[in-house]
Amino acid sequence: MTNMTANSDNAAVVSFDQVERRLRLDWGTGEHVQIPFIWLRHARFFPLMGRPEQLDPREHLLPEEPSELQIETARVSAGELIVEWRQGRGETRHQLAALRDFNGASTETHRSCHQPITWLTRDALNFQYFDAADIEDPARRLDLFVQLRDYGIALVSGLPAEPGTLESVAKHFGPVRRTHFGELFDIRSRPEDQDGSGQNIGATAANSQAPHSDETWRHSPPGISLFHCLLAHPGGEGASIFVDGIGAAQALKQQNPESFKLLASTPLLFNAERNAQERFSARATVIAIDSDDQIRGIRITDRTLPPLDLPIALIEPAYRALNEFYRLLLSPQRCFECLLKPGQMIVFDNHRVLHGRRAFDPLAGERWLQQLSVDREEFQNRLRQLAEAQGRSDIARWQQDGGALSVPRGKL
Repeated sequence: MTNMTANSDNAAVVSFDQVERRLRLDWGTGEHVQIPFIWLRHARFFPLMGRPEQLDPREHLLPEEPSELQIETARVSAGELIVEWRQGRGETRHQLAALRDFNGASTETHRSCHQPITWLTRDALNFQYFDAADIEDPARRLDLFVQLRDYGIALVSGLPAEPGTLESVAKHFGPVRRTHFGELFDIRSRPEDQDGSGQNIGATAANSQAPHSDETWRHSPPGISLFHCLLAHPGGEGASIFVDGIGAAQALKQQNPESFKLLASTPLLFNAERNAQERFSARATVIAIDSDDQIRGIRITDRTLPPLDLPIALIEPAYRALNEFYRLLLSPQRCFECLLKPGQMIVFDNHRVLHGRRAFDPLAGERWLQQLSVDREEFQNRLRQLAEAQGRSDIARWQQDGGALSVPRGKL
């Protein structure tokens, strides 16, 4: 049996089905949403925004058995859905504006998640440089953050070419994350340091570095990476290389769906053995996809990928898929080369944009970059805070990477 109520002050009409245990909101525009009773019960905790200390410690956050739930009445008033539950379960209130985004039963769930904008070399050549002053201006910093979110990369010029600058800039993106190289890493090559020991980046400077992801051997690799140039190579060598990994993965999906499926569904083992005390490993897919088959991230580094420990029938197909993916990643139409000058900085999403370097002569002069990282969720939170402060409700959403339900901030 379905019950219906309407309010002349609100366009929404509410109805509910006690058998299917679903509530329906018709918006008066031909569109509607259907919401399970159990979801509405669970949503009563949402205003706490992850702060369970405000609850009775004896109460857990999960709702009752779904089959036990029945609605007594449901009505719309003053922009809210008000539900009175049977069996003494009280009343819950939910903002209509938030419920408009409910799409738990929709095939378009990914619409509530951010969709990246892919790019090729020709697109990257037109990326604008932000100025150092933009980082201090909240409105311009939001523009920078949105570009970083959308394209996975942003460029900044006009910073002091001095040690300590990067730490002061990074505070706007989030707390600095400690990686294998510490919080701040000096990528520095000086002619006087070239002793052939292999400990200095200059020892391998004569070879280019293929585009790669950093620290793929971690279960959660570093997120947002910042590179700041203090000294450029005097010969104009050693340009940085950046590749949109999500764009390459989309191309692989179109050109060879089977190879894409293998890299997106078969976890590979990534290893790092720095010394006897530091041995790390993580098993993960090269291409991360969400429940809507949307590509959400890339993890690939040839130097941390040991011989594949897969069932014998998968070994050749996996190597074939990896080689096909690398051909796309290394394609000239995808590689954006950027020779950073002193005072310039490039920021990129390590879960999406691969980075590498062209070779340079370490004896020709000094080259000095500094690098640090910020976790992606910390950056996403800073982006949300900036957007909210400027009334940008179109941006101020939870940045869901997994394709799960995304609901704007507010009381449900």
